[in-house]
Amino acid sequence: MLASALAILLAAATTSQAKLPLRACVVQGVPAKCGTLVVPENRDTGIGPRIDLRVVVVPARRKPARPDAFAYLAGGPGSAASEQTAALNSIWGAVHERHDILLVDQRGTGGSHPLACPPPPENPDVGVMIKACIASLNGDSRQYGTAAAADDLEAVRGALGYRSLDLYGVSYGATLAQVYLARHPRSVRTVTLDGATLLDISFWDRFAVNGQRALDLTARRCAREPACARAFPSWPAQLRSLVEAWNAKPVQLAPELTLTGDDLAGLIQNMTLNAAAAASIPLVVSRAARGDYAPLVGQIPSSGSENPLMYWSIWCNERWVGLDANGPWGTYLDGYVASQLANYRSACAYVPDHVEPASNLARVRSNVPVLALVGGADPQDPAGNIAGLGTAMPRARVVVLPEHGHAVGQFGCLPSLVALFVDRGSAAALDVRCVRATRPPPFALR
Repeated sequence: MLASALAILLAAATTSQAKLPLRACVVQGVPAKCGTLVVPENRDTGIGPRIDLRVVVVPARRKPARPDAFAYLAGGPGSAASEQTAALNSIWGAVHERHDILLVDQRGTGGSHPLACPPPPENPDVGVMIKACIASLNGDSRQYGTAAAADDLEAVRGALGYRSLDLYGVSYGATLAQVYLARHPRSVRTVTLDGATLLDISFWDRFAVNGQRALDLTARRCAREPACARAFPSWPAQLRSLVEAWNAKPVQLAPELTLTGDDLAGLIQNMTLNAAAAASIPLVVSRAARGDYAPLVGQIPSSGSENPLMYWSIWCNERWVGLDANGPWGTYLDGYVASQLANYRSACAYVPDHVEPASNLARVRSNVPVLALVGGADPQDPAGNIAGLGTAMPRARVVVLPEHGHAVGQFGCLPSLVALFVDRGSAAALDVRCVRATRPPPFALR
């Protein structure tokens, strides 16, 4: 154990002293500076294969820039930060005035030694698929966890010479931000958590209940709006009936598209993630109850996307995920969640084990300023998933965007609030009354 710890310190010290040359580049139409930092794949030993990390810096508009960079940590797990350069440059224009925007593709994604399983065949044997994928890829899946990614980001910070980072983590990126803060507390100036769950709270254990809460909030909002209430007076009951009936007899919506009731529940949950999609739920459910499936089919996401190896490594091995969750939860999502958990457990039996350090298990305690952004109707990471944040982080402030879903930092006045928070290094004096003016889209009526 002592030898391993010494190896980690030596590897970190060696990397942080390195310099990372950047070259002029254009990423998604945005002028930037790009570079590649080479790090050990196995950070425990520091020996063996090396991997490349893609680094993109969008320099601050005004000089001199602050000595800290605004580091965006992408969600997923599996998204690559650099692939969102254009959107981030637009959203964080105010932050960008005096802060460099730092984008590091997490190991295993984007331009950082990407390792992706191909889209599965129709009706695959999950175990065979995962086993074949892992055997075919040039990488050790045990090295693609959240702790390693946090240490990669610290190595980039040191190599670029930033004094500290202003972290912005969205969804899974908020998990990574917490792990980075636990492992490298002196390197963090501020943290913005957008759609977060605390590390000691089981994600899957609350998934069904959180999803039911979001659906109930949508139903209450519809009932308050006369046009929606008149058009769709009984859609929540219709949804329950459809889930039960389609589980008993799956429905063919198109020549190659058949849905069970659990499939339908999963689609509705996915719609509640976004306020615009949630506004179509009463219409979609009511039409489906009449046998008109066109609005529902329009909500089905496209298939065939690749699953990064790091997704499986993280999802199968990190305890915050909560794959040991068990129902019943008494929600419309019970069957869906139970089937998802069964599928993950089956797949994870073929994913090599790795043990994440204690920083991935414990609630982080810190005096670093924290701004937590929450969608009031988030079905995945609502305010209840960060209950107690103020006790663990006394300089934290929670801002709720009413009636919105998951990952809300781009809506309304929140980008401006984030910019003020990062500039001041404190959330204490922020005037957050502007969030009341950001209303969700109206319900679709036809």
